[in-house]
Amino acid sequence: MPSNIYDIKGELPTAEEERDWVFTFGCGQGYARRYVVIHGTFESAREEMVRRHGQVWSMQYRSEEDAGVETYNLKELK
Repeated sequence: MPSNIYDIKGELPTAEEERDWVFTFGCGQGYARRYVVIHGTFESAREEMVRRHGQVWSMQYRSEEDAGVETYNLKELK
């Protein structure tokens, strides 16, 4: 089963591919049931998420669909 950084076709992002990444927060965390969208490469978006929220977040996804935004009724943290 592919991990959360693969797309639906099971392809990994390239190092230089810039796109919107969706980050979620875990149950029991201050922003549970929320998500953040950050544009950049896999690594630069991740670095920005850590800059903004430290290590207190859960997962990095390629899309809102992959993150389950609609399925779990997640709200965007602005």
